[in-house]
Amino acid sequence: MRDILARARRGVREHAQRVARDESWTRHEVASAQDAREKRLTALEQRVAVLRNPGSGIIKAQLGELTLFQHLVVVKSASRTHSIELAGLDVRFEAGQTNHSLYLTAASGQVYRAKYPRHPSPADPQEQWFDEERVRDFEVDIRNAAAKENSFRSRLPQQLKEAEDELSEAQADTSALDKARERQQRLHDLNRQDPRRKAADAALEEARKEWEKTTGRVPPR
Repeated sequence: MRDILARARRGVREHAQRVARDESWTRHEVASAQDAREKRLTALEQRVAVLRNPGSGIIKAQLGELTLFQHLVVVKSASRTHSIELAGLDVRFEAGQTNHSLYLTAASGQVYRAKYPRHPSPADPQEQWFDEERVRDFEVDIRNAAAKENSFRSRLPQQLKEAEDELSEAQADTSALDKARERQQRLHDLNRQDPRRKAADAALEEARKEWEKTTGRVPPR
């Protein structure tokens, strides 16, 4: 009789373990679908945010008081720091007796002159100086960056619309997650209605009743 009760308990336990393994897999599937959806939405939201506000972008080059970023030039002088957008920017090199110069003309028409000493100042032998080739190369860097920015800005409205549309579609699309949840619920329902579960429960109840008849005590499940 003890063996019968033990087998009945083992049958219920093994069925419960099998159900737990199956349902654990479907919970993992739901969690994976949710995680994939959230990652995709985050990536799309970040792309839309960058297109709406490109900011400065990464640093491309630096020379003297000018730092060239992906989308603008930052001017840092002793008195102030300000930015000039690359879109519509024109740059011109001019050699001089004392300084090489880069003239930056913004889309607004405002002009800024960056000076690059050709030789250290007699008053300050430690002053940084710049040879002509180096300044001319930097002019080319700015010109190329401005050309890329003009192209980027021309395509930006269409790119932004496409990114916003893709984000809206992704926010509305819950199909993969819905399917995972449907599979989870379907398996849960099947397990609840599984005749093997009912048979295992019935066998255990029968064994417990027999034990009670023989011993006068109700054994735990």
